[in-house]
Amino acid sequence: MIALFLALVLAQATPSPAPSPQSTTTPVPRPAPTPAPLPTVSAAPSPGPEGTPPAPSPTPVYNFVYRATPAPGSTPFPELGAPEILEIDVTDQTIAAPGPLHVRVLTSDSVVSVLAASFGYEFSIPKTGVGVFRFDGQIPPVPDTVKNKRFDVDVTATSQNGRVLRLTLPFMLK
Repeated sequence: MIALFLALVLAQATPSPAPSPQSTTTPVPRPAPTPAPLPTVSAAPSPGPEGTPPAPSPTPVYNFVYRATPAPGSTPFPELGAPEILEIDVTDQTIAAPGPLHVRVLTSDSVVSVLAASFGYEFSIPKTGVGVFRFDGQIPPVPDTVKNKRFDVDVTATSQNGRVLRLTLPFMLK
């Protein structure tokens, strides 16, 4: 199982400390948001060496989508500056190795970093815009002994004022 996260953190694996009860906040549920479209670049692509424009990169397909849902009786307004994870989109809940992996996390504007962690390893998901964090990469081959196993991934959003929100999502590796 560690092989999946080792693949994700090839260049930037750092051990993560054990979570402390003080480091998490209880999420304040909100109605499921409608994801905003990703910004697009309006400049025309530069021609390639033969004078032809480069092919546009394909748009990732997200077959697993987690959306925050409100708990009954909860307040619809979070505390000022509280981090919120509005949506997590992943290629699929069953991840193929080898194969592509696309992850997008939509957050509140106050979030400055998003980490994915499992088995003591952390992987920073790069920020691509206000409230948008995205990773696009490839999972290398893994040993058969770790395939067809369930594993949990903790997704942690940290706000500008240091507050954190952690969600745990289950995945499979095939």
